[in-house]
Amino acid sequence: MANIEEPTVLFGKSKWIWASDATRKNSNIILRRTFSFGQEKPPARALCRAACDTHYYLYVNGKAVVWCGGFNRGVKQAYYDEFDIAKYLVKGDNAIVVYCQYYGEGGRDGVPSKRAGFIFECNDLNIYSDETFRVYENMAYKTPRHTNCCYAGSGVLYDASLEGQQIQNVLDVAFNSSLFTAATVVDGYPDDVNGVLLARPLPLERFSAQPVIAKFKKSIDQFDGDTYAVTLPREMRVTPYMEVTGNGQEKIKITTDRGECMGTFGDETSMYEAHCIEYITKPTLNIFEGLVPMTGETLIFSMPHTVRVLKLGYREIGYDTEKTVELTTDNPRLDEVFNKALNTLYLCMGSTLMDTPERERTMWLGDSSIAARALYLSHHDAAPLVKKVIDDILSAFDGDVLYSCVPGDLPVDIPAHGLLALGEYGIFSQYLNYAGDVEFLAREYGKLCDYLMLWEMTEHGVALRDGNRRWYDNLYNIDEPLIENALYYSACKFMSELGKKTGELDYQETFEDRMSNIADYIESRFDGLGYTSRDDGYDDRANALIVICGLVPADRRNAIARLLAATYNASPYLEWAVTEALAMLGRRDLALKRFESRYSLYADSPESTLGEDFNGYGTKCQSYQSSVISELICVFCGIDVRDGASKITITPDFTALKDIKCALKTASGELEIRYKNAPNKTDIIIENHTNAKVVLDIIPENVGRVTERRTITLNKGKNKFTI
Repeated sequence: MANIEEPTVLFGKSKWIWASDATRKNSNIILRRTFSFGQEKPPARALCRAACDTHYYLYVNGKAVVWCGGFNRGVKQAYYDEFDIAKYLVKGDNAIVVYCQYYGEGGRDGVPSKRAGFIFECNDLNIYSDETFRVYENMAYKTPRHTNCCYAGSGVLYDASLEGQQIQNVLDVAFNSSLFTAATVVDGYPDDVNGVLLARPLPLERFSAQPVIAKFKKSIDQFDGDTYAVTLPREMRVTPYMEVTGNGQEKIKITTDRGECMGTFGDETSMYEAHCIEYITKPTLNIFEGLVPMTGETLIFSMPHTVRVLKLGYREIGYDTEKTVELTTDNPRLDEVFNKALNTLYLCMGSTLMDTPERERTMWLGDSSIAARALYLSHHDAAPLVKKVIDDILSAFDGDVLYSCVPGDLPVDIPAHGLLALGEYGIFSQYLNYAGDVEFLAREYGKLCDYLMLWEMTEHGVALRDGNRRWYDNLYNIDEPLIENALYYSACKFMSELGKKTGELDYQETFEDRMSNIADYIESRFDGLGYTSRDDGYDDRANALIVICGLVPADRRNAIARLLAATYNASPYLEWAVTEALAMLGRRDLALKRFESRYSLYADSPESTLGEDFNGYGTKCQSYQSSVISELICVFCGIDVRDGASKITITPDFTALKDIKCALKTASGELEIRYKNAPNKTDIIIENHTNAKVVLDIIPENVGRVTERRTITLNKGKNKFTI
């Protein structure tokens, strides 16, 4: 095949195509495009670009190439994917087959558009989406019942008796059917619905090349039929697969053990149902692959006794990355919790940093801030995901408000989330610490400052701002005034430092005045035992955040440490703050005791993820639980990363863990530490393969015996010390 000159305009020769009705919600079509090389050798490159509203699954010559393609669009952005199909091409006849889905409705994780559409180009093969594509609207997909209101799309209701004759052979290159007609051109490019498409900023989903055929356990109920359970290796995101025979019109339900999820505090009576599949059999053989992602540890197929199961299985799907961290300690239960946190975080990576893949697949500002820090430490290759979240936040700016649940058509203004995002531990500071992109944040500095100006100051600190919801943590009895003032102080502190880095000094005096006002207010709330604005007790979250702000004088450190060791209000959402605070107070030993106590149930649980609440309420996989990764690495291993990973400080503390091995990768390179502390001897080995300035800080009280204070700048390569 001759070389084709690429058009100067992206999708310059392509059209948006679909079936005849591009506005029908829950529409499912199959597109086919055949072509032949004759006896010519296929080209070494066949670079394709494609976009779909809403998702697509693409095969070449029967091989799956793209799984759950398409990217959750925002209000202002729609995206295209790019991939090479050269290795799937053969001499002679070839076929591209695309299963396309159009939701037609949004949710917290996606914005609905006005109509369906698929667009494709491969300049190397001279193939462009137009009437040369053949289309079949698969009416076996019936209107499903509504399931989860929290994320876009619905479940699947598939009546196999309505599918076209021999349609299950559609992947065969020789397939031919009169049911397929010329695709309808919906619009040219660019159009009024999607505009100019942007390149997908994140990798395509990783997926199993073939369905994994699994063993299953069958249970029989005399009245309800048979249930087949496929136990997955861990909690995973999967699409199900089955081969069964039946008499026709039998109903099969496919779900997971996480198909129903409770709300949590303030929403305890609610039950959210995730996407599921309802399949109605046709006579004889049924081969079906469910094109809807599900999350769980067990895949469940329920069906009448008359259905005979031949094969059951799944494809695993997920973010295309590998973990770049390893941690082992002298406490196996901590290691177990750490590994569960890694799996939790991985499952929350998608087109955004999801709150949870179970109940809602959206981004919440507070949750994503907590998860961002862990992501940088554990999945270096996934770092662009944090930038994508920040881009979504800034693109959704409206009236100076930082919104959660974007991209989505239900943005939510939670002031405490916005303040956490802008604070010293928030998503913007994490981006600065690990990516070092000061220039990008400088361009947005004025916007972020304007957001902080939405709060009014009083004579006694900042006035609470309602937004859409006043939410601080999952548990009740929260000291709201102290928490919001501490969060606001931290945000002012970070933004003030950012202003100095960027040379933007217009807000410096305002920040200083407000921080001084808040500091005075917080000082007035100390009663000898702790900080409180209430008459009925103390809040560990409020006191921890005050410590993190640096507002606790030296003579109060012991009192606050005692309070934090004894008060257990925090849910996992803000538990990290208590751990950080105890470390800052010089009490990593108390931090470890509290950490072990709070996570003991998780350590012993058979579940492979960490859930929303310490007591089992809500989801079983919650992104903010990835704070376990951050706390074990940053607090208990003593690794602090700053300024785009150009400065790394290592501060061992053997009053907590005695034996640690940790390896991680940052933007400046790889680092491995090894501590081994015995009663009379401490060995520290650090492999430094970074371009950063790496400093080892030996603090005598952290060693547990008399030694000198030493601050050592490490060489590249192996550094070994014995104390």
